Amino acid sequence: MARRFRWRFVTMTAEQRTSAAPRGAGERLLCLIKLIATQPRSFSLGELAERADLPASSIHRLLKILERNGFVERADARAYRPGRELHRIASLLLSHFDIGRAARPLLEALVRRHGETSVLCVYSPTSRRGIVAEVVLTAHPLRYNVERGIEISLPWGSLGRAILAHLPASEVEMVLRNENSGPLTGRPRPTRESLGKDLAHVREHGVAIFHDRHFDLAGVAGPVFNREGEVLGSLGVVMPSTRFGLHPTNELIGAVRDAARELSEQAAIAFG
Repeated sequence: MARRFRWRFVTMTAEQRTSAAPRGAGERLLCLIKLIATQPRSFSLGELAERADLPASSIHRLLKILERNGFVERADARAYRPGRELHRIASLLLSHFDIGRAARPLLEALVRRHGETSVLCVYSPTSRRGIVAEVVLTAHPLRYNVERGIEISLPWGSLGRAILAHLPASEVEMVLRNENSGPLTGRPRPTRESLGKDLAHVREHGVAIFHDRHFDLAGVAGPVFNREGEVLGSLGVVMPSTRFGLHPTNELIGAVRDAARELSEQAAIAFG
């Protein structure tokens, strides 16, 4: 019976900031593009100047250049957002590395080894959710039919928490403001203290583990990173919780962690 599955900030001293700040115009422009790519959906000139540790007048001049070339556009009178040209270039780069295709052999190996549905999720900064990019289903008749393209809420489940644990603190805050109840269970979101402990455990052990007997759902997932150590998504296995205890836990965790690390290495090489 198949079941439907809808389912650093670093504090620096003034001396360190001065030495780290980009000096030449070219360096400043590159720094700005990188910051814009990692900003929330919209941002103000002041917010960008603070993150870049540069005068607002300098940021304003550089934003004018980027706006003329389509790398940023106005969100409203006081805010900017990434422009269409920046999105186009990002898409071209991503097209050279098909993360779903790269992940598929790893997912197939997990299914062969453990007999459970294996999933790749990619993080969408726009929606601040995970999106299922690739799936290999188990042949077991009792399974969750995970579909490509569905969104995963980050505070719940192993696939979501493997991503959430590695997002910047400001992004985690934005996620938590918008996610108040479980998409499957309808339960209130765990307290920040409880969730903080869970996410710290994910960072310490390299995997997220989810096990809910009431809804008969369990999973193990590891984060996938790019070359700069930014989280791209998560890779893991999902199953009915009634089968979770049938798997040697350490072996399952190790296999998922290794697969996620291997995909991270491939991504680092592709974007190197």
